[in-house]
Amino acid sequence: MRPLIRRGLFAGATVLAVAVVASQHLGSAQAYEQPADDSAPQTMEQLLTTVTKDVDTYWTSMFEDAGLSEPRVRYAWIPAGQAAASACDNGETMGDSAAAYCAADDTIYISEKFATDIYEGALDQALPGSSQGYGRTVGDFAVAYIVAHEYGHQIQDELGLYERYGNQLPTSAFELQADCYAGTWANSAYQDNRLEDGDVQEAIDAALAVGDFDASSPMHHGTPEQRAEAWNTGFESGDPGTCSDYLTAS
Repeated sequence: MRPLIRRGLFAGATVLAVAVVASQHLGSAQAYEQPADDSAPQTMEQLLTTVTKDVDTYWTSMFEDAGLSEPRVRYAWIPAGQAAASACDNGETMGDSAAAYCAADDTIYISEKFATDIYEGALDQALPGSSQGYGRTVGDFAVAYIVAHEYGHQIQDELGLYERYGNQLPTSAFELQADCYAGTWANSAYQDNRLEDGDVQEAIDAALAVGDFDASSPMHHGTPEQRAEAWNTGFESGDPGTCSDYLTAS
């Protein structure tokens, strides 16, 4: 049985009342090519979907190379001012601050408002790391970091890591591994010459911004330095296998 686990980008997110949310299911990934400028995503919904399909294509290839069945996941983008009921935590609702993967219904939930605020740099004073002067969140690759991080939790679920280690390791171990997984995807985009100047710094700054300092909390996700280091470990290696250290070394 899959655990009822909600792994979010950072601790302490709030939720709103239930409303309608659009969702899609990713099965066989279609090959993704970076769109030309005139066909680039024009809305946050399009950006989230484009990045998710790109990340899905990467992990489908990784699983195929490892002789595993392709990963399958649903994604739900929540319009501003609305919310969606999840299967986690007895029907927890995901609202304007949502950025989470729910293993119970195998769905990535991201609020379009939250992602837009990340893109525009409007959340820095509300994030645990950036409010203390660590990093910042701005730009499309800061949003891509969020998507790839949440997909990383889906990969952990697919590989049975929650069942194997969930009762033994702190939340931060899974969060740092998901950051590392996000870095390996970014490396694949770099190798394909699909990153722009500043993208890597945007991701590192975002990882710093969402780090927190409350090590006494069960929901501690890792310090800013730890989160940035985890992403960079994945990016520099380009090998998801290196991310196993965050569980086995904890």
